[in-house]
Amino acid sequence: MRFYCGVNETKWNHHPVAPGQYACIAPVYGASERTHKENSVSVPADCLVIQDSGAFGDGPRLRLTPRLALERQLKHAAKYRYFDQIEAIASYDLLIDEKWQDGQRHKARWSVSEAQDAITQTVDAARFLVDHAYLVPDWWQFILSVQGVDADQYLDCARQIAPFFRDGDILGLGGWCIIGKMPSVMMPVFRETIIKVIPFAAQFTKRVHVWGVLYSPAIGELLWMCDQYGLELSTDSSGPQVRPCRGDWGYSGWRDNSYQRPPTETRGIERAQHVAAVREWLANFRQTKFYREPQIKGRQLCFTF
Repeated sequence: MRFYCGVNETKWNHHPVAPGQYACIAPVYGASERTHKENSVSVPADCLVIQDSGAFGDGPRLRLTPRLALERQLKHAAKYRYFDQIEAIASYDLLIDEKWQDGQRHKARWSVSEAQDAITQTVDAARFLVDHAYLVPDWWQFILSVQGVDADQYLDCARQIAPFFRDGDILGLGGWCIIGKMPSVMMPVFRETIIKVIPFAAQFTKRVHVWGVLYSPAIGELLWMCDQYGLELSTDSSGPQVRPCRGDWGYSGWRDNSYQRPPTETRGIERAQHVAAVREWLANFRQTKFYREPQIKGRQLCFTF
């Protein structure tokens, strides 16, 4: 499984940013409208980049059109000099695992009825990006993201986006970054969704990217499903480069509870080392206990596409 390290700084505690071979960059970020800002980044010259759309940080009053979102992506890549390193860029979906109140974002899953407009906007964004492929270099691939609250809505969104795929484009699984915060609620929905969507995805793409998920049970079962249908899998997160700053090392199965936050002088080095350790962990994820077939108790699933 390929890992893209989230980059949103120009230095890691006085040391060079060192995400390794693959990085994920969003042009903007912010947990509130007040803190919404452009990401100032530095990207090593040997690093390949997938570029997020910035939709995660755009509240309702900051929401752009797909055209303006693409312009923002292009300007950001040019300004911070990683334009020629981009491997793929994301469509400007509308996330359904965040809600905004009084200009502040908080984690909350939408209802199926609330999410219907988000599905429409997500599909329209994918269509726009493909229709305007002439605006970007021809070697860039697209990550066409899918959203949905339950498995049926997710599959319906995938069905609408499937006709837009070109050779080499990537299916982006959005809306799951909160799964580790509420696993008892989210894992059953996630399992049913990937059991329905992954076989369908194999009909029009060879690669899947799940946005912002490092929750071991989820990526283990998703990787198993992708393997059954010959799909490559990747994920991204800024967590691995941040965790040493909080005194955390490792994830499920290899967490070091004795780890202490390092001094500022070496913190940037340990951030880079932790990213490298996470990338190795994910590269060998099939050898972990989390790599397994997803099971839905007491239910018989039938797939018709």
